[in-house]
Amino acid sequence: MCGICGTAGFGGIDLLRAMAEGLAHRGPDGEGLYARDGVFLANRRLAIVDIANGAQPFFNEDRSIAAVYNGEIYNFPELRAELISRGHEMRTRCDTEILPHLYEDEGIEFARRLNGIFAFAIHDARRGILWLARDPIGVKPLHYAEVGGGLAFGSELKALLAIPSLSREIDPIAVHFSLNLRYIPGERTILRDVRRVPAGCALRRDSRGIEIRRYAESAWSPDPRPTEDEWAEEIRETLRRAVKRQLMGDVEIGITLSGGIDSSGLVALVRQVSGARLKTFTLGFDEPTDELADARRVARAFDTDHRELVLPFRGLERLPRAIACVEEPKVNGLQGNYLFEFVGREVKAALSGLGGDELFAGYDIYRHLARSGRLRVIAPLARAARILMRPFGSLKLDIVRRGLDWIASIDDPAWHYLLLRNAWERDATLAARIYTPEFAARLDRSLSPLFEPYFAGGIDLCDGARRAEFATKMVDDFLLNEDRNSMAFGVESRVPYLDLEVVDLARRIPIEILLRGGLKGLMKKALAPLLPAEVLAKRKWGFTFNPVEQFRKDLRDMAAEVLTAARIREGGVVRQEYVRRIIESRPSPSLRWHYFFLWQLVGLELTRDWIRDAPAFRAVDGSAYESSTSTVKSIG
Repeated sequence: MCGICGTAGFGGIDLLRAMAEGLAHRGPDGEGLYARDGVFLANRRLAIVDIANGAQPFFNEDRSIAAVYNGEIYNFPELRAELISRGHEMRTRCDTEILPHLYEDEGIEFARRLNGIFAFAIHDARRGILWLARDPIGVKPLHYAEVGGGLAFGSELKALLAIPSLSREIDPIAVHFSLNLRYIPGERTILRDVRRVPAGCALRRDSRGIEIRRYAESAWSPDPRPTEDEWAEEIRETLRRAVKRQLMGDVEIGITLSGGIDSSGLVALVRQVSGARLKTFTLGFDEPTDELADARRVARAFDTDHRELVLPFRGLERLPRAIACVEEPKVNGLQGNYLFEFVGREVKAALSGLGGDELFAGYDIYRHLARSGRLRVIAPLARAARILMRPFGSLKLDIVRRGLDWIASIDDPAWHYLLLRNAWERDATLAARIYTPEFAARLDRSLSPLFEPYFAGGIDLCDGARRAEFATKMVDDFLLNEDRNSMAFGVESRVPYLDLEVVDLARRIPIEILLRGGLKGLMKKALAPLLPAEVLAKRKWGFTFNPVEQFRKDLRDMAAEVLTAARIREGGVVRQEYVRRIIESRPSPSLRWHYFFLWQLVGLELTRDWIRDAPAFRAVDGSAYESSTSTVKSIG
């Protein structure tokens, strides 16, 4: 695992070093720089495989093709053997080394052959092309910006903020999306001028400009032929192969363990395929919903070397640091920050159960969506009741209005789903209470068009939700959190449930079979031979704080401190009166949504602080960066 960054068409070695310094936490074990023909590439390395010989960049035999890379390619032994059989020279056991050789033989389409988590940059000096590519699932991040006719890229925004001429203006559409969903979906970032390379896509930059093309298609093709028992057996065996692949490396590997089905299944499979006694790590919040006892039960059953951490009473004191790690306002970034600092004290790589709920239908939203068809008969009544409620502005009535909106939206599947994911933008009465008129006037994009393709063609509502969850919330929320927080503490987080073989399998399983027997019914059946019965029967809570408990502990105090009238007025997004009413409310479960909203607003202000204070490069001679016309010989 590493961090990568660079520029093309502008920049220089000093700017490159400043950008790489912003990624030093992702790669504490070394730095590699490359400069040729106005292209500047950098890598910060976290050494996991072939520790002694993995310094980047890597080149092909005549050094006309250079690659810097972040990630792990789990099928690289087979690809390496294939390259050797073709006559290529391989000097290391590092997976990065195969990239320039595969590109030389096959072009950028070689990326579809990689089973792994990755983001890379390849400079083809012979053709004058810079390629950026991101793995098919979107596990590893990759950002880019056009700067003065040139291109800049980086694993994190921190690298791009080193560029003095990059605008630090926050994107109002991203803010609006974040306040609705608690994450920013799609290609946008919190910065107006920075975008994400989409998952499964490659960006080409040459003398003609920039082009983004998709190299990997996400085909969902349900197959009704196999029986439930056949699917369960295939899941179990496919996961076993994925776990075996992802145990590769020259460092100790641990597991983040919640005690739920997914992470417990990984513990069982690791013990089965390797026999090793591994370290497991669990985080508690000192709240009634903590899963510490569940994790201990699994640790005892599989004889792991178990560690657990309980957060302090006032856990939000770390929120500014967590926001700086995840680089946008996020409710759920804090717990991962605590967890991976804890994990990083012991191991440099850890397996995570992330992806299991998205692929195998593990969230409560599926229970609601499966029953929602029955609501069609009362939808007209819900619409009428909603109109009657417009004049009433009580905070506690917000949850009633949201329930009525959900019933009334039954014929609009994308919005029906988005309401379960906390979106509220279509509630004009609520929006008028929350947003200032000036901010509302700047919003020319809405959420629904981003999600409607997942529900097109009369697709089953639950199946559409599964596809939407997999492509949006998992990538832009959960995987973003996982990557930033793990890499902040020099930990490589691996996600076996997102192994391409597992993903391809899950995309073939019909949703009705997945949900037979309840949420994650098929997954439970697949893992039943491996897990204690208590794990299979465990009620899902999720790796999160209880917002009501958090409001009682320190969210109210922190919000009062951060969301001052002067600061809210300066930000120009929300009305002070609405914020004040939430802060002064008595703690109540009916205000859960409001506490999350308050958390997002605090996170937005802390994000502004971080962006404002992030250091930018300043050349000794006073210029912003070196001339883009100079040609520098390859170094590295």
